Amino acid sequence: MKHRFTRQELYDRIWSKPMSHLVTELGTTTAILSKLLRRADIPTPSSGHWMRKEFGKPIEQPPLPPTPTGCVEPLILDTERQGGRREPKHAKADPAAALGAAQKTPMAPPENPAQTAPKPRPTQPTTMTREELYSAVWTTPMSRLAEEYGISGNGLAKICDREDIPYPPRGYWAKHAVSKAPKQTPLPKSSSGRSITIRPTPPIALPPEVKQQADNARASAAALVVPERLLRPHAVIASWLAEHEEKKRRARNERDPWRRDLYRPSEFTETDRRKHRILDALFKAIERQGGKVVQGERGVLFAEVLGEKVEFQVREKQKQERRPLTEDEKRWRSPGDNGWKKELVPTGWLVFEIKTWQWPAGLPRQWLESEKQPMESMLPDILATFVAAGPLLVQQRKDREAAERERQLAERRRYEEQQRRKREANRWRRFRELAQDWHELIAVRDFLTKLRSMDTESATEIDGRSVEVWIAWADEWLQRADPTANGVDGIFRQVAAVTDWTYRD
Repeated sequence: MKHRFTRQELYDRIWSKPMSHLVTELGTTTAILSKLLRRADIPTPSSGHWMRKEFGKPIEQPPLPPTPTGCVEPLILDTERQGGRREPKHAKADPAAALGAAQKTPMAPPENPAQTAPKPRPTQPTTMTREELYSAVWTTPMSRLAEEYGISGNGLAKICDREDIPYPPRGYWAKHAVSKAPKQTPLPKSSSGRSITIRPTPPIALPPEVKQQADNARASAAALVVPERLLRPHAVIASWLAEHEEKKRRARNERDPWRRDLYRPSEFTETDRRKHRILDALFKAIERQGGKVVQGERGVLFAEVLGEKVEFQVREKQKQERRPLTEDEKRWRSPGDNGWKKELVPTGWLVFEIKTWQWPAGLPRQWLESEKQPMESMLPDILATFVAAGPLLVQQRKDREAAERERQLAERRRYEEQQRRKREANRWRRFRELAQDWHELIAVRDFLTKLRSMDTESATEIDGRSVEVWIAWADEWLQRADPTANGVDGIFRQVAAVTDWTYRD
């Protein structure tokens, strides 16, 4: 289908609604429409324009400049000849006709799979010189360059540090985009003339049965359609809508105007409504696979798969922009302050992120949509990731439980060994004490023998006892205190009676 516009008509349309709505209405892509706008020199709204307009903030709309040289009207947008266009995401169709067509013909592949298929991960090592790697890191961001080599950004930074290759600091590319990047650090000289070989990190392979389940889930979700309207929303999304309406009702019933403005919730943006529709389709697809989506405390979302909870979050990506100071801010501006202020503005792009801490290795945990790949096309991969995560999380839990049992057994063995050593030390202590007692009794025995050999008057009484009685008393205590009185068995019975708690010091 061919759409014909004058420059003024296309200018009016591009400033009347967001570009995402316009490309859906025209059945084209953002890239193709943007190319036509640039060729016709038609200004477009900046990022955050529609959000500022919705909240009543001041917006700027530049006038339509004169027609550039070589631009012929009417402007033609031929959607039939665009091999890379995608169908409207929320196009209405007759359910019966769609069902009959699905039964007659299999689902056709995407017209341009190169737009949605990720770039294959390199498998062969890359060899280069220091100068070539130095030039590469200063022309391409590290994270993007590392993907081309099949490693992580941190891995590439470590290689640069090892080879003494300077690379851009944090925030360099943001400053580079506004022509305020710092000077490039020169490459130091090196006596080593050897080349640098970067070997890609091999991907972690999933178990065959898990991969089969994920592939089946991805195939079943290939026809996943995000509805244009929420007719029967999922229970979690229905609770969000009901809560929002309840807050609006309470705000309307509030008599105090200040409190009414304070408690009145902001209206859902188009991005919010689109996020609800995407999540509604995903939640229902997860539950068709046997999972369950619940909302925990403080609005945290969980997907229960095989009894394991996967925390996730869907948010709108924001970026930092400078805006001019308001009149009130200018009054409080100090000398030397900037004439602008930084603020975060929404971009309209959604980010789906897994927040679970112990996430299986080899599974992605973040999906960021772009012009070439919207979030709707990522839903099959997200669903397959949840399905694959279920058995892997179960196995991880079993491994943690087995490791915890081993830890407890090892801790028990360490404790028992510690108590055994303490008990043996106490028994040795008791044995030495018995030996010390026996050594002291030798002196007592010699002393008593000496007393017996001395001449005494048998009639002498001390405290009502004669000397012979006193000597018999001492001999009785000597026999009682002698550790060898009961033989060797008696000695070691006393030693064996000692425990690890016998001595408290």
